[in-house]
Amino acid sequence: MTGSGPPPTTTPAQARILEEVLAWGQTRPMVPPDLLDSLATTLGQAAVPATDDPPPPTALQLASLLRDEAGGSQPWQHDRATLRGILLSRSFARDVETGHTQDLPSLIAAVAQEVASARPGDPASASSWWNAASVAAQTDLREELVAVLADVRTLWPALRTPHVEVQVRPSLRAQVAAGPIVVTGRPDLVLDSPLRDDRARSLVVVTRTGMPRPREDRRKVRATALLTALATRRLPFRWVVLHLTDGRAEVEDLDPGTLTEVATWLGARIAAHLAAPSGDRPTGAGGARAGSSGP
Repeated sequence: MTGSGPPPTTTPAQARILEEVLAWGQTRPMVPPDLLDSLATTLGQAAVPATDDPPPPTALQLASLLRDEAGGSQPWQHDRATLRGILLSRSFARDVETGHTQDLPSLIAAVAQEVASARPGDPASASSWWNAASVAAQTDLREELVAVLADVRTLWPALRTPHVEVQVRPSLRAQVAAGPIVVTGRPDLVLDSPLRDDRARSLVVVTRTGMPRPREDRRKVRATALLTALATRRLPFRWVVLHLTDGRAEVEDLDPGTLTEVATWLGARIAAHLAAPSGDRPTGAGGARAGSSGP
């Protein structure tokens, strides 16, 4: 994020987001030498110890690796609350991408249609719940989200500038241990600069719509930042948990020690998955096995 001037703001809250979250105009940190390679090595060594036999080709979803152990092996079940969260998070990211230029009812309807058409034959998918809901229930939820997102617009500035690259749910893949293991994930939002130099310039945003879960939220955003760095070969200067219901943002700046710790932790989760019998492996959102490569 760079340029001759910041995006315009219309509320004090937007100005605070621009300064305190996006850090507009502030000097970006230098990328520590060899940190990306070091993180990849740490992740690989924790995931596949050198004494183990080479694992079979496996694709793991980051969301499944992060899911609470309490979920066990039961398929994920969607309801109105989970659909509200999915639609709100994706609509917010799309609103950032379009710079607040699209009317909210049309934007939310388009996002709902995308959700409705994704894996409609999977009874555990979000589309299955949405398509089975009554027209009245769908309308009620869309109208609620229009009101919520209108409030969020007063907090988040419109990034209508050529100096910001906005990526909505980019599909990321990172190889582990230079072998057949791949971890995939889709960050809610990645904001980046078109500049390519020796400074960290991207910002990773994970959105939350339910009750705060500090420990799980920190793990999720840190692991998402790690995956983004390894997949894009660009370290983020900052990662953020954005609570859409109240506009609160939890910010962490680039710290090699933190990323190294999360690489060790995530590698251990991968190792645990590979060691578990296939019937005991947890399922992720949408009911997909943790080892599947689906979204």
